[in-house]
Amino acid sequence: MSIKKNILIFFVLFFLFLRVNAQDSTWFTNITQMLGLNTASAFRMHVVDINNDDYPDFVVVKNGDWNEREALMIYLNIKDTTSSNVADRMFLDITPNSNINSNVNPLDTGHRTTTVAFADINNDGYVDMVTGNYYHRIENYTDIGDRCEAYLGDGTGKFTIVANNGLHDLGLINSSGMSFLDFDRDGNIDLFIAVWFKDDTQNIWDHGYLLKGNGDGTFTDVSMTSGIGSILEPMYGSTAVDWNNDGWVDITTSPYCRDGGRLWQNNKNGTFTDVSAATNYNARFMQGDNGQNLCMWGDMPEDFDNDGDMDFYFCLVHGGNDFNEGHSTIVMNSGDSGNYHLDWDLNKITWDAPKASHRGDYDASWFDMDNDGWMDLVQTQGSYDAAARMYVLKQNDFHDFDDVTMEVGLLSKAGQSTYKNTHSIEVMDFDLDGDDDIILTSLNAGNPMLVLRNDIGNKNNWVNIKLIAPEGVNKNSIGARIKIWAGNLFRVREVSAGKGNQSGQQPFALLFGLGSNSEVDSIKVEWPSNSSVETTIKNTSIPINQTITIDKSGLFTGPVIDTIITETFLVYPNPARDQIILQTSNNPNHIIQYVEIYNLIGKKIDVPVYESSSNLFVCSVSNLSPGYYIVKIKNDLGYSDTKGFLKL
Repeated sequence: MSIKKNILIFFVLFFLFLRVNAQDSTWFTNITQMLGLNTASAFRMHVVDINNDDYPDFVVVKNGDWNEREALMIYLNIKDTTSSNVADRMFLDITPNSNINSNVNPLDTGHRTTTVAFADINNDGYVDMVTGNYYHRIENYTDIGDRCEAYLGDGTGKFTIVANNGLHDLGLINSSGMSFLDFDRDGNIDLFIAVWFKDDTQNIWDHGYLLKGNGDGTFTDVSMTSGIGSILEPMYGSTAVDWNNDGWVDITTSPYCRDGGRLWQNNKNGTFTDVSAATNYNARFMQGDNGQNLCMWGDMPEDFDNDGDMDFYFCLVHGGNDFNEGHSTIVMNSGDSGNYHLDWDLNKITWDAPKASHRGDYDASWFDMDNDGWMDLVQTQGSYDAAARMYVLKQNDFHDFDDVTMEVGLLSKAGQSTYKNTHSIEVMDFDLDGDDDIILTSLNAGNPMLVLRNDIGNKNNWVNIKLIAPEGVNKNSIGARIKIWAGNLFRVREVSAGKGNQSGQQPFALLFGLGSNSEVDSIKVEWPSNSSVETTIKNTSIPINQTITIDKSGLFTGPVIDTIITETFLVYPNPARDQIILQTSNNPNHIIQYVEIYNLIGKKIDVPVYESSSNLFVCSVSNLSPGYYIVKIKNDLGYSDTKGFLKL
């Protein structure tokens, strides 16, 4: 071996050592109990801002019981009413008054739901919900009438089911994932539904369903006319992403073990073409543990190497660790010069012991955990092996990934992990402090939900970008591309909703780590619109280390007038047991000055009142006797208003 080669190997190992050992064992803190979630149960969870206050809330499927008809729960992210620190948060269960489990049949109580996705489907500014049902053995299921449904949100966590929504009419379909997209760029959000078997025993497959949004909360089935219905395959999930940088969103499927999956290229005319063979989009490119077929739980798109095109992370079950076995892997996009061909790279990730020999890799999320400008990964693993655990994978200077789970304090030096047999995982900045935190679920008894706060990621610079959709763009800007330049750093991210198995979801606002760059040179937003609208901001006065809002014209600095909340203020939940929340419009010129509560004979009742934000207050009513009360507010303009609520 030459001296030059020895020197090169030394420096590679040296820099890897520095990178891995630069982590902090106090990086993450389990704050589940502090947030009031220590008794929460979650088989699947979704992160979405329910009430337009920018703080991400949680909607969970609380267990894996396929027959459960009250499975969904909503936890609203509010200020911690037990803390004097204005930055502390807690999560309030508002499920009882949410109607989130209601049935299209008003005489029926409860609705069986396993798959959920969120977007504004009627263009009123509130996030709405679509639901579906996964049946592990649909051929043995006793049909009781539950179907895919659409629910409209009112911005408080309350949902109303839409009659004749177009999803119910699909009949008894075995939905395993849902992804929102605007495939024809008409400004109305559309929906792709991934399905499992029609009959697993007889190995009868189904096709995916493409639903065109009508902009009023209803959908029209265009599966056959779009070409999507031409191919049958058992799927475990789906994702929508612009894979080939042409500005039109494509659809990728996460296939079950019988098939390699599909990459549906958008033809820009309402139809799609399957290009999976031509592009090497294939979950079964290799065999897994002991020659088993690999099953994909999710194909997670992200431009991890900052070259301007979307790569994938294939999250695969039944993988093995031997050199000739396939497993979860980075799939590289070759870009325009390579006709966007996709290539597996099994050598990009180092998996440290303890590691399962038969891998059940159920879920993963991309996130820049230290805001250095380069995306990292967090991965769950469960079921098939006692060594199954959570992995934190850090991108190093060579754009490979090191297993730093131990270095960041989530795996002991003895190889013991509290985070074993893990299931689903999402990332979100729940406290808006500038770094992504982790929420994950476990397949252990009770399906506990865990929240890990990132305590060091915001030491680097960052910017969080929220979009206000212009006319002709869907309200959540799903499919919008955000490009950012800062010094030598170039990054691209895409707004999405619904990824992988059971439709994982994260906030619509996108967080960008900037590393040590103290200025943003420019930002470009490519809006999903038939008019090909772009917004570019070129100056060095773009604020950093905060959330900024961008609309069609550029950096939005004026007051955000919430035209959706037409009432003076809202009170919810109503009826209430422990707390009520008061929410005004998001106009900072109309700030509440005081809140008072009276009983029905006009006597003022003293209760603790906590400000969560400029337009949201929380009142503790746990000590009030059951009955009807009046809440009164007064704003800075001298205007006052009252509303009643029922204390249970």
